Amino acid sequence: MPLVNRLEQADLSLVFAAPEHSERLTRGLKSGEVRLLSRSGTGDEVAALRPTSAAEARELGAALARTARDLRAASVQVPASEHGAALAAAALAEGWREGRYRQASASAPALLVEGLTEGDHARINALSAGLTFARELTSAPANVLNPATLAREARTLEALGLDVDIWDGDDIEARGMGLLAAVAAGSVTGPRLIRVTLPARGEARTVLALVGKGITFDTGGYSIKPAAGMNGMKNDMGGAAAVLGAMRALGELRAHVPEGIEVRAYIAAAENMVGPQAMRPGDIYRAANGLHVEVTNTDAEGRLVLADTLTVACEEGATELIDLATLTGVKVSALGSDIAGLFSSDAALTSRLKTAADAAGEYVWELPLHQPYLKGYQKNTVADLRNSDMVPAGASIKAALFLQQFVTRPWAHLDIAGNATREEVATGWGVETLVEYVLKR
Repeated sequence: MPLVNRLEQADLSLVFAAPEHSERLTRGLKSGEVRLLSRSGTGDEVAALRPTSAAEARELGAALARTARDLRAASVQVPASEHGAALAAAALAEGWREGRYRQASASAPALLVEGLTEGDHARINALSAGLTFARELTSAPANVLNPATLAREARTLEALGLDVDIWDGDDIEARGMGLLAAVAAGSVTGPRLIRVTLPARGEARTVLALVGKGITFDTGGYSIKPAAGMNGMKNDMGGAAAVLGAMRALGELRAHVPEGIEVRAYIAAAENMVGPQAMRPGDIYRAANGLHVEVTNTDAEGRLVLADTLTVACEEGATELIDLATLTGVKVSALGSDIAGLFSSDAALTSRLKTAADAAGEYVWELPLHQPYLKGYQKNTVADLRNSDMVPAGASIKAALFLQQFVTRPWAHLDIAGNATREEVATGWGVETLVEYVLKR
């Protein structure tokens, strides 16, 4: 759904309900609801209540995009309102559909939202481009997107002036990243560590690292998933996709990034497969920070690849870190698919991240880093840590505590299991929160 500055004629026009409209047509109209008023050969007309908040505008924008799709409108016109930018962004997001693997797919309608400034257009289009990039990465099947092709996709960001560096298996082993190498050992593709840098304007005072879990397919390894559990595991790189999508948007909005802020994305990319060299339950590997980890569950691989990557980000000078990962299934049991679990070691970082998520219309809920739970990962092992105690209770907290052992700077972890897709459609969850966070930093 492209955002345009003008339309010759609108197939679908939105009007805000007013006293002159028939009470029969607008009675009981609810916030965020779109109701058909009339249909004619020159265009259709729908009514809605004027949004009084950004949240209402986002709900209305999504509903309008669904209505346009149902009515097969080629163009949509919306009158000016105080929250027009939020409405437009939500309409563009809802209007996206994966069409690359269909012989024929419907084209998205053009959208005109009156009253938007040139700056509004630039920001909305940048966010939309970032969301689309993230959603296309998440949606791509594993026979198309693997660690090597994900690295090639990241390379496309160089066209926006971002610096992209890729490490392959030999580089990763040379850097002592034994956990990332172990997870990828069962795959013929091998691992990749992807670093994308948006240089600071002026001297860098803050180096913000955005770290994404990039498991392009997760069989569970030798702790293999059941058939039903394996369906959808191409989406286990939703955190990596969100981080790369945010960098895509920030590349276009770099003039709005505060001076002195350098942003680095780190993507730990691997396939968790079964093979002759694959890690086994009971194997012990040395992490990049020197800790030894016993693998008790090969399906708890995300925390392994993130651990090494968080260590490298800290060693390379990150002053604060945010990681995103589809990490634990029990997070979905606790918070569902709309709300991400937030864990953080720093109160100021937590506050900024909550504010950014609220401004983006994405929901987070802080969960505790309850230190006694880490004991389950420290006992009954000859290594420093186990990667799982095989006990579901508190598993999201324990996974976050595991990650905390590999960070030495202010850090926040977003468990986005369940958030990366909705009804089999990739969402790009996290892109807008990260962009908001950086721009307001």
